[in-house]
Amino acid sequence: MKKIAGFTLIEVLVACTLLTVAIAGVAQLFAATTMANATARATTYATVLAVEKMEQLRALPFDDPALAISPADALRADAAGYFDVPSAGYRRRWSIAALPGHPADSVTVSVAVMRDRSPVQATFVTIKTRKVR
Repeated sequence: MKKIAGFTLIEVLVACTLLTVAIAGVAQLFAATTMANATARATTYATVLAVEKMEQLRALPFDDPALAISPADALRADAAGYFDVPSAGYRRRWSIAALPGHPADSVTVSVAVMRDRSPVQATFVTIKTRKVR
């Protein structure tokens, strides 16, 4: 009997199966990486929007009406004068609360940005005080 050089049908099937499994693994890796990048991009943008509002509020004089004490649930629900939509798909809420112990001289400013239909959120908190003259 003469031996033919080359691959048998079983060897070709095993090689094709291994190649298919490897390609499926790489495709899954690309999909996971794409999802992680999209989430990171959305989180970074939410952070930029939150910092932008925080800086706007910090720049206001202490007696500005925009720094009036907000409703207690202003970060959880839209409260008139304490939320906006800075960009399509994002909602920004902020809260102003008197600082315990120094209610006449200091406020706590909190800003939260949420992405619609997504768990992406960025929250920042700072304290604003009246300048001593």
